[in-house]
Parts: sequence; structure tokens; C-alpha cells
Amino acid sequence: MHIKMTRKRVAIVILLIIVVPIIYNKVSGQITGAIQKKLSLAPKEVVVDSPKNENVFVSAEATGRVEAKYSVDVIARVPGFLIKKYFKEGDFVKKGEILFQIDPREYQLEVNNARANVNQYSALLTNAQQELDRANALIKEDLISRSDVDQSLATRNQNKALLEAARQQYELARVNLSYTNIKSPIDGRIGKVNITEGNYVTATSGSLVNISSTDPVYVSFSLKGDDYVNLLRASNQFKDVQVQIQFEGGRWYDKTGTIDFVDNKIDKDSGSISLRAVFENDRGWLVPGNYMKVKLIAPKTVEYMTIPQSCTKGDPMSGYYVWVVQDNKAVRKDIKVSDSINNNWIVTEGLSLDDVVVVSGIQNIMTEGQKLKIIDKEAYEKTLSAGN
Repeated sequence: MHIKMTRKRVAIVILLIIVVPIIYNKVSGQITGAIQKKLSLAPKEVVVDSPKNENVFVSAEATGRVEAKYSVDVIARVPGFLIKKYFKEGDFVKKGEILFQIDPREYQLEVNNARANVNQYSALLTNAQQELDRANALIKEDLISRSDVDQSLATRNQNKALLEAARQQYELARVNLSYTNIKSPIDGRIGKVNITEGNYVTATSGSLVNISSTDPVYVSFSLKGDDYVNLLRASNQFKDVQVQIQFEGGRWYDKTGTIDFVDNKIDKDSGSISLRAVFENDRGWLVPGNYMKVKLIAPKTVEYMTIPQSCTKGDPMSGYYVWVVQDNKAVRKDIKVSDSINNNWIVTEGLSLDDVVVVSGIQNIMTEGQKLKIIDKEAYEKTLSAGN
């Protein structure tokens, strides 16, 4: 059958070709939106679990610095010209070993003069004592007056005092002479010489050289306040805490240190507290000034509340939070964490053991108050195991 296409019919056909797809798209979009809306209103499935209490071995890490137990600046105790040095820079020296010599001639003369004064006053005292003895014998026979005896006694006592002063001066001269031999006050490694031979030195000239002890050594470091409290809870006042140190290359030192100093307060600016450990260093591997990684391990366990790390959202800067279920609805809870263990966070604030935490299906939660379909974690794991 032949249909005659008039201009009007052609226009109607074109209009239908344009309008029908538009109407179809609109209607289908509305239908799809209604279906999606209905689906979105349906509770989302989430797997839940409660926080757990775990017994955890407490540890902490910090950056420490090696320090000499003793560090001594050697200075001149008497003035004079340095005439000799008895060591090489960088040597190990023993306590009492001679390091420098100051020109001793002037001090030897003072010793000689002081000794002569002692001999002189000793002779005078002997003579005065003899005069006093004669006076005491004569007064018994009433041959001299009491004033003569008193004069002899005064002369004897004066010479006795002069002899004692001369002996003290002699001892001081000997001490000053001994100071011309400048000796090492400790065992240790000697550093770079600051004042060389030929210079005139006094006690105000400053350090001639520095000596640092090498065995044992200190490692000083600071702990965050929270780490300090956690370790304190798990130890006997830090006395039984093991301290390990690691070199820059990653190798751990093969000796364990012990805490020998804990400061009495937490610094208000840094929020940390200063501690110090002591280490044996018989091979000299620990060099003062070197920085080390420090790890502290407490001997006792402490009970902490934990949750899986995978169920938390956020970051260390903005903070972490979790979704919990209350009345079958999603509720956000901000939490504080202190450390991680076995892929779990240790929770210090924000949760209780009674909370029901979403541990899987977090991506299904879009907003607080959203309805949820709860699946117990234990039942969920049994279902997975059966499926496998």
C-alpha cells in the first residue's frame, strides 16, 4: 500500500524521532533513580566486632647521642713555660700518666729555699728549747726571775710557730713543683692539643687538651611523655628496662645497656623527658658525639585496648576515627591511638569494650545516621570458611 507523505506527516515523524528518545531517557532515568534511591535506603551490610584487651610488651624508640662518662679539660695549675709534651694526639692515656712538663727550675729553687727555712727554724727551736730547759732548772734554785723563764718560753713558742710555718711553706713548694708535671686525671682518649710547647701558660690560659673516657659510655636521649608513662607501668622504675642501640647502617650493638638516670620532670616545651643509659665499650665502637637509634624494652606486659588498623580512617595529623553501630545506625567516634601491634592500634581514648565497631564494609557507610545491616564478625568468618 502506498502511503502518501504529506509535509504534515513528515513533520510529525521527525518530531516523534526527536521527542520519543527524550521521553524514554527521562522516564528510564526516573525509574533508575527511584530504584537507586530505594536501594540506598536499604540498610548496608557491615561486619562488626568489639575492641579487645591484649597483653602487650611495651617498647619505645628514640634518637640518642653517645657521651663520655668523664670529659676533662686539662689546665695548668701553676704558671710557667711548657717545655715538653709526652703523648701523641689521639692516644689512650692512663690516669696519672705525665702529659706535659712546665719548666720546673723556679719551683725547685722555691723547694730548696723552703727546706733551708725549715732547717733554720728547726735549729732555732732546738736552741730555744734548751734555753727554756736551763731556765726551768735555774728558777728552781731561785737563781733567775720568773720573767726570765717566761721570756725563754715565749722564744721557744715563737720558734716553734715559725718552724711550723716553714714546714707548711715547704710542703706548698713541693706541691707546686709536682704541678709542673701535668698528669692525666682519668683513663681515656686524649684529643687535639690547644696550647703547644714553648707557650707561657697559667690557670687562666684555658684547656691545654681534653681527655674523654671511653669505657663505659653514656647514651642520652629523650622520650615522649606517653612512652615514658607506658614504660614506667611495665618496669621497676626503669631499673629492669633493656636498652638497645643501632648504628646508622642498621647494625645493632651487641651489648645491652641499662638506665642510670631519669630526669625529674617532663619538659613543658617538647613534652618529653630526658633519660640516660650506660653501655660497656671495651672495643671503643661507641664514639662520643655519635647519634644512635635507641630502643627500650620493658620486662612486663601491660593490658591495652586494641582494634584492627583496617577499621580506622583518618591520619596522624587530623586524627583517627571509626564507625560504630548504635540502634542499627552508623555513628562516628574520634579516637586516640598510641602505638601499633600485630596490625592493631592501641586505643587510648574514644572507645570502650562495649562499643560495636565496624571492621569490614566501611566503604558502604556514606554518612552518620545511615542504617546498617549488622553481620557479626565470627559468623562472617564462619561463612567465609564454609564457602572456601
